Amino acid sequence: MKNKTEEPELEDMLTELDPQYESKEELKIGRMLDQYGIPFFYRQATIIYDQGKNEVWKPSFTVYPYGGLVIDYVLGSEQGQNDELLRKEQIYRYNQIPAVLLGPKDLAEPNWQELLYGKIEQTYRRPMEEIDYLAELNHS
Repeated sequence: MKNKTEEPELEDMLTELDPQYESKEELKIGRMLDQYGIPFFYRQATIIYDQGKNEVWKPSFTVYPYGGLVIDYVLGSEQGQNDELLRKEQIYRYNQIPAVLLGPKDLAEPNWQELLYGKIEQTYRRPMEEIDYLAELNHS
């Protein structure tokens, strides 16, 4: 009879290290960020100014090495989700917080990980390019 030892499955080991994600989709995004070596905070409190008052929001992911970039996953019906994505995009922009907003359609793409990584890089570079441009203007 073969001596069988219980080896923990990789999935079980990863699950123990994961934060308490609120959805399967956020779990997928968190794992993708880990695979790409992008450090993040899950549901980190962020102060947002909206309609004359400060509010505490907890976006899905905050990526400080990328300039405080926020990755927010929005659930809901298609129309409600589109409205919420637009509202959040406007508020993050007003607060000068670089943000990548995602919904179920984004994660349904076969190459969603590559697309998300591209969005992260593009969103991160945009503010840096503006800073470089302003620096060039000041030196002329």
